[in-house]
Amino acid sequence: MKRQNSQNKPQSVKEAASAFNWRRALMLAMSTVCAMGFYFFLSSTSLWKVAVIAYVAIASVLIVAYFIINRAFTGSGVTYEMLPDTMTKQEKDEYLADVAEREKRSRPMLMVIFPIIITLLIDLFRLFVIDGFAGK
Repeated sequence: MKRQNSQNKPQSVKEAASAFNWRRALMLAMSTVCAMGFYFFLSSTSLWKVAVIAYVAIASVLIVAYFIINRAFTGSGVTYEMLPDTMTKQEKDEYLADVAEREKRSRPMLMVIFPIIITLLIDLFRLFVIDGFAGK
């Protein structure tokens, strides 16, 4: 089964699987498991309020920092032709390189943001859905 990607190159499922960054996915899964284990351990003790406040605060600060570093994604998806004619070729090249560098530099932040958000979402699901059905 062949598919077309955004660059109009044929891509099979096997090619997509080999191009997938399995190391990053494994690191994300492991950091999520660690974040959940630590959170639910603290939640089972008398420090549950501290755990919730800390996870929400850390997630909030990191998300805001991620948007600030990436300049609210104003340059995301911008091509050379989309930039104004008033910019010189060198300015356009520097701008596009800066956007790419910012995205690359902020990528590790996602490895912390996602596990924290997933942990909080699972806790909210447990709290409002599972415990709600159980009548606790």
